[in-house]
Amino acid sequence: MAYLRNIGFKLIEDLESEGRRTFSVEEAIKRLNSKRKNALAILGGLKRARRIVSLTSGLYALWHPSERRWGIHPLPVLDALMKYRNCPYYVGLLSAADYYGAAHHKPQVLQVIISKQMRFRKAKDLALSLHVFNQFPSEGLSSVKTQGDMIIFSSPERTVLDLFCFESACGGFKNICLVIRDLLPKLKKENLKKIIDAYPYSSSIQKLGYMLEHFESDKPLMDVLNKWASHHKRPNISLSSRLPKKGKIHPLWHVIENAKIEEEE
Repeated sequence: MAYLRNIGFKLIEDLESEGRRTFSVEEAIKRLNSKRKNALAILGGLKRARRIVSLTSGLYALWHPSERRWGIHPLPVLDALMKYRNCPYYVGLLSAADYYGAAHHKPQVLQVIISKQMRFRKAKDLALSLHVFNQFPSEGLSSVKTQGDMIIFSSPERTVLDLFCFESACGGFKNICLVIRDLLPKLKKENLKKIIDAYPYSSSIQKLGYMLEHFESDKPLMDVLNKWASHHKRPNISLSSRLPKKGKIHPLWHVIENAKIEEEE
C-alpha cells in the first residue's frame, strides 16, 4: 500500500510541477503505466488523502491545501471541466460584471452560461450556477487568462443584454440597473453593434435602449440602438419581467414602464 501511495504522490508532484490542475483517468493510467484497476486504487487513495477530488466521472482536480476549508475554486478547473463534458460555456451575468469591476455585490457563486442542459451534481460543491442559453452565441465572447488558465467570459456588451434574460438570477431589476450603470463606461459602439445584430432576444435590446436613454448614455452608443430600433418591429414588453404588466408605454422602445430605474443603492 505504501508503494502505491508513493506512486500516487509522485503523480501529483509531476502534475503540480507542470502547473496542471486537472487530469483524466485515462491520462493517469498512462502516466502511472498501470492497469485501470490499479490506477483506480491509487486515485482512490489520493481522494481519501484529500489530494485530489472528482469533478465529474473520469475527471479529477488537484486539491490545494488552501482550498481544503472552503472547497475547490471553480475558475481554475472550469475550462477543463466544460471541455471534458463537451459543453460550450462562458462566464457571464454578475460574475462577468464582477470581472469588469461592476458587479455591485460580489456574487457568491460563479455564474456560467452553457449551451445545453447538463446534469452536474457537483455544481453546488464547486459553487457553480449554470444557466442555459439555447441560442448559444458566437459574438461577444473572449478568452481571458485568469489564475493560470484561459477562461471564456462574455464581453461587457453581451453581459448587459444577458442580465435582462436572467433577471431572477441577477438579484432582480434594481440590481440589474446598478450593474448596467457601472458597466456603461466599458461599452464600445462597434462591439455593441455586432452583438445586437446577432442577439436573439429583441426584448433585451429594447430594455437596454430604454435604460441607456434614461442614463443619458454617450451618443455613439445611442446611435447604434436607435438605428436598430428604426429597422425592427418591437412588441410591447415589460421593463421588469417579475412585476405586473402595468404602466406607460415608451413610444420608441415599446417598453411598459412597470418598474423604476434605480440609480443609487
